[in-house]
Amino acid sequence: MIKLFTHPVQLLLTFSLSLTSLHSLAQEAAPWLLAKYDLNGDTKITQAEVAQKKQVLFARMDSDKNGDISFSEYQLTDQARRQALLQARFNKLDEDHDGQVSEQEYASFLGMFNSFDSNGDGSLTRQEVSLTSEKGAQITRCLLWFCLRTDLQ
Repeated sequence: MIKLFTHPVQLLLTFSLSLTSLHSLAQEAAPWLLAKYDLNGDTKITQAEVAQKKQVLFARMDSDKNGDISFSEYQLTDQARRQALLQARFNKLDEDHDGQVSEQEYASFLGMFNSFDSNGDGSLTRQEVSLTSEKGAQITRCLLWFCLRTDLQ
């Protein structure tokens, strides 16, 4: 169940508590978050580090260095990111690295299968592919540095 807040102070307090627990959330749920935003390596993510990271990304997108990002610059950045993602996916499929994905390579690629097959028996059970096997457990969804945890009841 997602909790909705009717009073602005309640929302601010909850958001503030969420920010103070960002450090533990990053360590427990998403170590990549620290790798991406903890620029000084102190295992804490500050607003200044997030702002600095965003400034670096902005500078990369501003290819003509005029201080603004046009739609075409934004589009070029997005296309480059998508191209890199497609290339990485293709490279995973191309097991012999010959620049071609054979039918055998494509058919044998398991992707995330092994990460779901927690007991390693070569088959997936309902519990292995479900979001949770415990009643009352929570699921966390994150977008950048903002995470929302909801009950799965």
